[in-house]
Amino acid sequence: MKKIYCLIFISMIAGFFIGCYSPSTMSTTNITSNYQDQSRYLDIRIAAFNLSSDSTRIYYKFNTGGLFFQKDMKKNYFFAQYMINYNLYNAADMKKVIDSASFIITDSLTYGNTVDVTDSLTLILKEPDNYVLSLTLTDLNKKFSSTNYLNIYKNNIYNRNNFVIRDEKNRPLIQNYLSGNSSFRLFMREKEVYKLFVKYYKKSTDVPSPPFTVVTSKPLSFKPDSIFIIDMTKGCSGLLNFRQAGIYHFQSDTSTKDGFTIFRFFDDFPLITNAQEMLGPLRYITTKNEYNDLSMMKNIKAAIDNFWLEKAGNPDRAKELIRIFYNRVQDANRFFSSYTEGWKTDRGMIYIIFGQPYSVYRSPYNETWYYGEDRNILSMTLDFNKTLNPFTEKDYTLDRSAEYKDVWYSAVESWRK
Repeated sequence: MKKIYCLIFISMIAGFFIGCYSPSTMSTTNITSNYQDQSRYLDIRIAAFNLSSDSTRIYYKFNTGGLFFQKDMKKNYFFAQYMINYNLYNAADMKKVIDSASFIITDSLTYGNTVDVTDSLTLILKEPDNYVLSLTLTDLNKKFSSTNYLNIYKNNIYNRNNFVIRDEKNRPLIQNYLSGNSSFRLFMREKEVYKLFVKYYKKSTDVPSPPFTVVTSKPLSFKPDSIFIIDMTKGCSGLLNFRQAGIYHFQSDTSTKDGFTIFRFFDDFPLITNAQEMLGPLRYITTKNEYNDLSMMKNIKAAIDNFWLEKAGNPDRAKELIRIFYNRVQDANRFFSSYTEGWKTDRGMIYIIFGQPYSVYRSPYNETWYYGEDRNILSMTLDFNKTLNPFTEKDYTLDRSAEYKDVWYSAVESWRK
């Protein structure tokens, strides 16, 4: 395992065991813990970069602020202990683990600090197979885990796994959404490519319809609003900065849809920090006239505060509703952002209105959410189907049904009184 970046990480004990971890298959594992508030703090992010036809580097990142530091009474110091384990599947056979490993690390030096740790490991993955990786971070002191999943494509040299972005200090950036003041360099596997085409798409303003509204979804348009070219030298670009919001899709071969995508939403993303960003998600709980009136106000922030005060009935309850609602919006941005902000996705919409699902089961092709007792026929069940999208791995579409109408209006009304 190659150490990539670690600010304060000296006192550690690591054990590495190949083939000793025996997990359940992905579709039978409840992953709802990925979508709870605590995951904002104990959250592991992963990305893959194909180094060659038979090896792939896996980058992962987490923040030590989410770890629980326990006091060693004998030695009189605080320490955190966590385990990272991965399981690798061939995408053609998700029931069989073809590689697995785990290692335990003890940290005694980041107590009282919040440190971003970025590290990597290299796996032997051969073309032309595709793979699925699950990577789990477990805080052994507080018995809490966070798992993330990643599709790794080795079927061609043009797809997203053949690119990686790094910041000005050469640290790999795990997420592919950037703020306007973020500069980066793009690296690619193919060293003999001297130019990349960048297709720019304006940011989507669409908001999903309610879950009971059966609509014919319009196909995603791949016609760019503009195209420009960047130079590459031995697989590396110069320092780049994109200030205009939208989607940037990098391609070495424009005859395919494959490439690497960077998203520019708004500068403080995924946080909600101004009135305009607070306004959009209110579409889910306002009438058309209410929303239009709010958007026309000169002082939108005051208008939003008055909206919540009127619905809540008193300032204390209004503050609590605002806190819960916009925390969910921010969490939706963290968990579900795809080619659009997380709150504008089907999963984000459901998460904001109903909260964290009781249980979540994921396969390579869909996610199933349960509200109520696990897999009980009386529970509300929602199926989200994964959509093939060259921009992102996180595009899921809800199976809409008229059966959701009553429960949707009931949940919306609970936000309004």
